[in-house]
Amino acid sequence: MAELQPLVLVVDDALPIRVLLRAGLAKAGYRVLEAADGRQGLDQFIAQRPDLVLMDVNMPEMDGFDSCRAIRDLETGQATPVIMLTGSDDYESINQAFDAGASDFVAKPINLPLLVQRIRYALRDAEREQTLRRVQQQHDNARMLAGLVYWVYTPATGELAWADHTPQLLPWLSSLPDSAEAFARQLVPADRKRYLDVISSAIHTDTALDLEVRCADASGTEHVIRLVGQKDNDGSRINGALQDLTRQRSLERQADYLSYHDVVTGLPNRKLFLATLKQWVESPGSHPMQAIVVFEIQRFQAIGNAYGEAVSETLLRLVGNELRQLAGDGAFCARLEGAQFAVLLPVDADFSVAGSLVQLEARFQGLDRAWAVDGREIFLRFTGGVGLVPHQVGLQPLTLLRMAISAQGNAQAGTAPLTLSLYRDELDNTVRKRLLLENDLRRAIEQEEFQLAYQPQLDLASGLVVGVEALVRWSTPERGFVSPAEFVPVLEEMGLINLLGEWVLQEGCRQQVAWARQGVPLRVGINLSPAQFQMANLPLLVETIARKTQADPAFIELEITESMAMGDPQATIAQLNQLRDAGFKIAIDDFGIGFSSLEYLLRFPLNTLKIDRAFVTDLARGRRDRAIVRALTSLCLGLGLTTIAEGVETERQRDYLDALGVNEIQGYFLGRPMPAADLLVFVQTFNGQSQALKPVS
Repeated sequence: MAELQPLVLVVDDALPIRVLLRAGLAKAGYRVLEAADGRQGLDQFIAQRPDLVLMDVNMPEMDGFDSCRAIRDLETGQATPVIMLTGSDDYESINQAFDAGASDFVAKPINLPLLVQRIRYALRDAEREQTLRRVQQQHDNARMLAGLVYWVYTPATGELAWADHTPQLLPWLSSLPDSAEAFARQLVPADRKRYLDVISSAIHTDTALDLEVRCADASGTEHVIRLVGQKDNDGSRINGALQDLTRQRSLERQADYLSYHDVVTGLPNRKLFLATLKQWVESPGSHPMQAIVVFEIQRFQAIGNAYGEAVSETLLRLVGNELRQLAGDGAFCARLEGAQFAVLLPVDADFSVAGSLVQLEARFQGLDRAWAVDGREIFLRFTGGVGLVPHQVGLQPLTLLRMAISAQGNAQAGTAPLTLSLYRDELDNTVRKRLLLENDLRRAIEQEEFQLAYQPQLDLASGLVVGVEALVRWSTPERGFVSPAEFVPVLEEMGLINLLGEWVLQEGCRQQVAWARQGVPLRVGINLSPAQFQMANLPLLVETIARKTQADPAFIELEITESMAMGDPQATIAQLNQLRDAGFKIAIDDFGIGFSSLEYLLRFPLNTLKIDRAFVTDLARGRRDRAIVRALTSLCLGLGLTTIAEGVETERQRDYLDALGVNEIQGYFLGRPMPAADLLVFVQTFNGQSQALKPVS
């Protein structure tokens, strides 16, 4: 569709001039609208909203000056250019024209070529002004949403000036300080010197200003504000912005509190209990012995079914409060989950293992009472498990907690209100096995006992193996092969998963280079763990490893899972963008079994989507699975993503996936995970046979 040419309104009582202007402007490509006097011109302007107005000065009904003023009164800003046509070129007429709101003036008799140029420039300036006004409006909207206040500080005079909108955004600030010292006096005393030091540094150096301080209002309420600023080009002023972060910081503190506390009881949760236990175990000079006691309300589900959720939650709050009081000041009480609570309390020097249960039962005998809720009296029975923990025992906090949970599970609920069981090694062989596994894994990390196996990935279009997925393997003479599903979660709990992840990255990159030098350039897929994404320097680490091993980032594909993407989407996106910009490929693994939000296909910088084996297993029989795979391949095709189907075990599955548009497959149909040397032979043989079977063109 052709773009409409600008519309010019010609307002002149002289018909010959209107005819002349209409012909000349039409020839120049403008559309023309006419009016015989100022009143008609105003009506035409209201009805047609022209892009520019040519206005004669001396006309009946309403002269050009009055008509121009009326037009400006209709506009919120001087947006439409108005060029006055006047037979007078005296200064008084010119000033009167500009006072009326004219953009320009042209003296009669009219020089048509010159007028056309003036119109062109006026329209260009109007378009530029409209663009600037639109940008300013967008800026103002963004400023209001962000709550930004602008300020200017002039060191030479000490003056601190504020934008006009400051009182609107900072209503709690009773008066605007007019100097840096006056502003400092409104800060809490602890922040004043730091603020003045930063201001002084910004004045005498080229250092940008960026700090958070606390400001007290008239009622004494503290507000957290952030100040940023920097010198202008000539260094005479510091231009900056201020943002009130009080609500944001309050929400952050609330979120932090909720992440470490139980919503129902207000007690610390499992996460905070383990952190506290870890701090006690590792800190020097702590109490020589602690007892972990895990309590559970028996038949709590039946109570909830009988009396309802509100009664259940009230009981949890009452029990939590009672446990905290019975445990004493030096104890730490938490709600783990469900009807389960944990108490960490110091043990006296004369505390005997033999008499421990008797002493603890005496301490918590207050649980044997009637619990009054909504006019009812409810009697509860508890089982408890006790784990005695020496200081600096060298075990993981989760293992210590599991010892007490194991003992609680062994406590047989009877008719007594509280039944306690003490943890003993022979009661829980699982915990013993876990401790041995932790020791073996620690040694395996130190001695690099892990290996990588590589599972091939077949490109269906070319029939060639084009990539592999690196899978970590661990086996010992005593244990044999240990599944990653068994040892990876333990490494995560031990805090050693990042060490293994770094080794996998190094070994995968090194192997990619070795294969490429042997004439087999394969893409290597490397799985990243959630713990690695909590490392701020993950992109730098990956780039450093690739550089040291001389691996080509284009042949390294970093695989993430949907659950990892959901942990902290914004931080994950930022890290993935850095890796993508460095040339690495990004794949999302096991797609379809987690949150399965298609939003991530749009927001995350992905190259590859791996379709989980759950949709492949019944592909030949399940119409639903075929529909899902077809939808995913169509979507990925539109987004420019490669699709890899996992868990392909039969030729029929391969054929279905090929027909549905999947790019690559991976699974036992093609090959099991294998050592690097075997993989090289496999790829050379497989690709050689595929090339030999291709028809000669």
